[in-house]
Amino acid sequence: MKSGKVSDTVLRRSILKEVQKVNQGTLSPKVGGGAGVVTNCCASGGLARASMQTVSGEGLLTAYLAAVRAVNSLAAKGAVPQSASIAITVPESMDEREMRKMHEHYCDYLQKHNIVIVGGHTAVSSVVMEPVVSVQMQGMQMTAAGRMSEDVADEAAQQKMTSESAKADDFLGLDIVMTKTCGLGGTALLAGHFTDELAMRYPRRFIERAAELLSETEKNEEGYLSVADGAAYVHAAAEGGVFGALWELAEYAECGLEIDLPAIPILQETVEICEYFDVNPYQLRTEGVFLILSEHGNRLCEALAEKGIPAAIIGKTVPGLDRAVRNGEEVRYLEPNRVEEYERVMATKRAGK
Repeated sequence: MKSGKVSDTVLRRSILKEVQKVNQGTLSPKVGGGAGVVTNCCASGGLARASMQTVSGEGLLTAYLAAVRAVNSLAAKGAVPQSASIAITVPESMDEREMRKMHEHYCDYLQKHNIVIVGGHTAVSSVVMEPVVSVQMQGMQMTAAGRMSEDVADEAAQQKMTSESAKADDFLGLDIVMTKTCGLGGTALLAGHFTDELAMRYPRRFIERAAELLSETEKNEEGYLSVADGAAYVHAAAEGGVFGALWELAEYAECGLEIDLPAIPILQETVEICEYFDVNPYQLRTEGVFLILSEHGNRLCEALAEKGIPAAIIGKTVPGLDRAVRNGEEVRYLEPNRVEEYERVMATKRAGK
């Protein structure tokens, strides 16, 4: 199999099919589902969420990025993170100082978001060449009133706020709202990894500003605001970029898409860095970006703008399974086998090409 996320076909055939056997029909995990719901998790009957994310090969940022993804995945479901567990496997070439620093980045992030650590495992392996980190995050669902869900009386509101019970027809004809800008995480990481190289072509401060975009990946208020606003579905984008996230959205909603390519927000920093590395910005990893299905996209964009969160309507959901991306008269169709541009760049650099 190829490096990166497994294909949707493999995921369904070899992973989700077995998960459904375990859950015995009580929960039906789907591609693009994000943080799963945990029912009857406590005596009060509150609704809990859990998300696990794995990141590898990011050096001292590996654990931090896994935590950011896990928290954003919970935010997309309107759940506030409360506790986290981590499994770290590092190569023999990594010394203790580096491992400690990697863990410090992770702990600093959790402390900033008031998340407690409830478990972990750390190992050194001759098998891995770079750090591999898995973070499992647990959180509690927020109600529409913006408080923790703690009693059974909230059950109807909770169910309405989650898309697990929605039918395919419920997702048709909705606005697709995108927050922030495409390739956000990938832009920041490439700028940070290759600052000196990029500074030979662009002004150094321009590249440094791009690297500073990493802090934007932590911001996830739009997840909670969208869920509270009644969004039909919220997806925290990451690997595969905007195109990958759109494909996962369509798979989850079992619908087609009509996307207006020029409507997708993109920073000049992303354009320049992607041009330098000859990569597609729409397939560049994009942590911090959320895709939202809403009946009233314009109203949602205005509400997000009032909170200082940039957002734009980039398309609509439509019947059928065609996922069309239009750029004027030109039309292309999204495909499931996405290229992860960031991984391609990093693999090329590791190979010294």
